[in-house]
Amino acid sequence: MTTYVLRRLLHMIPTLLGVILITFTLGYYGPGDPLQYQLGEQIPPDPEQLARLRELYGLDRPFHEQLVDYIVGLAQGDMGMSISVQAKRPIRDMLGTGLGVSLQLGGAAAVLIFVIGVPLGMLAAYKHNSLIDYIIVSFSAMLPTIPVFVLAPLLLILAVLQLKILPYSFGWEGLLDPRAILPLFILVVGPLLTIVRQTRSAVLEALPQDYVRTAKAKGLGNRQVMMRHILKNALAPVVTSMGFVVASLLTGSLFIESIFGIPGFGKLIYDGLRSFDYPLILGTTLVSSFIIMASNFIVDMIYPLLDPRVNLD
Repeated sequence: MTTYVLRRLLHMIPTLLGVILITFTLGYYGPGDPLQYQLGEQIPPDPEQLARLRELYGLDRPFHEQLVDYIVGLAQGDMGMSISVQAKRPIRDMLGTGLGVSLQLGGAAAVLIFVIGVPLGMLAAYKHNSLIDYIIVSFSAMLPTIPVFVLAPLLLILAVLQLKILPYSFGWEGLLDPRAILPLFILVVGPLLTIVRQTRSAVLEALPQDYVRTAKAKGLGNRQVMMRHILKNALAPVVTSMGFVVASLLTGSLFIESIFGIPGFGKLIYDGLRSFDYPLILGTTLVSSFIIMASNFIVDMIYPLLDPRVNLD
């Protein structure tokens, strides 16, 4: 186990270096000048002012020097400074603030997806081909088909303007604030179908197995059989899906955070792309890659707990 963990952790290093190299290359040789954009696209900036800014941010140096300096600074915990006129803050501080918000929102959404999706999938499998099964599958399949940029305005109009059951849903004051209800709901309905479908399929596959019939023959009730025997075996594919869900919730909530004015990680990605803030783009890309790899690593560590037959060595 220890050897496997160390090997997986060491494999992350070249992957992250590859992400840095690709993103840095695209930023350096890509179209557009971020500093010229910051100074104004319509009004041509003063060439001397532009040269001073390039020298100030170190953007006048060769590609290899900038790349090496970034990697060295990254090893020391320095991710550079934002070149955005509105920000001009250390990237590390911006990422820390944004990730803190997204961890609250995404973590709450992940918990709700699991505690709602798994029981619904189990119920749909237990009531296979019944009205309950059709309702659960149909409802969970219908909501994710509505795009976020359509669902969010519709919910805002319905809940805020028409029914007036929620206050103006813009900004962020924590999970306990009523303004977090709508973005949390939209985050949940998207991946819910995946968890319901995975759980339903895994439970249906386990129901005719010999160990289930044996447990029932011993006199165990349906609830005991489901909780003690079927659920543990059915959770393996669900945990795999949850790993991808958690990673996407933390890194992919770009539209939701932008629509609802939530200063999270997704909003940072949007701001970086909109303002051509290459240091911020590089930082968010690197952190997103690390979150995805960390999610996959944690899922692999959970497998042996669910199935003792899995040997990571």
